[in-house]
Amino acid sequence: MIILDDKHKTSLIIGIVFVTIGFFVKVFYRDFISNNETGVMSWADTLSCFLYVIGFSQIFLIKPFKYPSLVILFVVVGSIINEYKISFRTGMIDVNDIIASVAGGAISLLILYIVAKKFKNVDK
Repeated sequence: MIILDDKHKTSLIIGIVFVTIGFFVKVFYRDFISNNETGVMSWADTLSCFLYVIGFSQIFLIKPFKYPSLVILFVVVGSIINEYKISFRTGMIDVNDIIASVAGGAISLLILYIVAKKFKNVDK
């Protein structure tokens, strides 16, 4: 059994929330957009990509790492590699998803530093 301190519990909760929201965006919002033909389908895919990068980055940070920013970088790079893998099947690269992955990584770093600062002040 893994016992997590408050800082890592916070990362886990944030990660689960973002992955869950990303899942609902991918499954329900995307279907809603495609069924109503609103013309913003690419945003539904891009938003879920953005949320998944933040969520998985935070979930992977529940274990203390010496360089947590590298974990986030690996998640972003993995997302971009997945986008290129999809491009071989579809013949197109979705630049919006790549931008969303990078933006998600940046927001995840920001969350990481905010959480670290909050718990650093609590420890004093």
